[in-house]
Amino acid sequence: MAIKKYTLLLAVLVMLQLTGNAQTQTDWGWDWKDSSKVPTKSIPQYNEFLNNQFPYPPKPRSAWELGFSVGTGFVVGDRALFVKNSSGNGYTGGPVVSISLRKALGHVVSLRGAFSYSGISIPAYSKFNINVGSGYNNTVMASLDAIASINALSYYRGNPKMDWYVLGGYSIIATQVKARRPNGDLRLVPFPKSQTFATVQDLTLLHGVDVGAGVSFKLNNTFNIGFEQKFVVPMLFNDNLDGYVSRNPDTDFFSYTSIRLNINLGVKSK
Repeated sequence: MAIKKYTLLLAVLVMLQLTGNAQTQTDWGWDWKDSSKVPTKSIPQYNEFLNNQFPYPPKPRSAWELGFSVGTGFVVGDRALFVKNSSGNGYTGGPVVSISLRKALGHVVSLRGAFSYSGISIPAYSKFNINVGSGYNNTVMASLDAIASINALSYYRGNPKMDWYVLGGYSIIATQVKARRPNGDLRLVPFPKSQTFATVQDLTLLHGVDVGAGVSFKLNNTFNIGFEQKFVVPMLFNDNLDGYVSRNPDTDFFSYTSIRLNINLGVKSK
């Protein structure tokens, strides 16, 4: 009986010790007592926090985040997606790659600029006794997106390893669409001038709206990986991205599914 009491007492002491450590040590990736990681403008809040005059420590300096992504892209339009038909297979899609730079504006919102390229194969299409040959869509984009964390990475409640987010923004789209003629030759698909804002050689320039969502997983204080789904919709009505204008025209748009690798830049001690 005495052994059980001593064992229980030892367990209680160990639990109290672990609780004390949890209150004084964090897994935030920074030490809240280290003033070198606090921006100058936040020093007053830092001093108030140390003197128990403010409930939260200030947010530490945030680094720029360099991101790389690779995935698959599709043009969602008039032609079948992933469905076999008499004229051939459904969309085979194509690769999409991008490089980005992101900066936090606060705990919840950040801005991300990105440059991307996609090369998408377009399958043959047959409907209403109309046969349309296969083709290609090659597109480059420059985008600026606002990203909002759903479960904000808050230093006030430890260091979450997973971050869900939504995004929205604007893209300049430079696209080139080619469709195959009956004789097998590829021809450049023209876009109505009312639906574009400029052309540069064989590239048609469009305004686009970005919407999407994703999730990232923190590996350490430098790297995180993520998964993202993004849609880019031309601002002006456009039914030419898949190389075919249907009898009842509707807007074609891009769908990009990608895996991301993000790297926090800068001196970690600042």
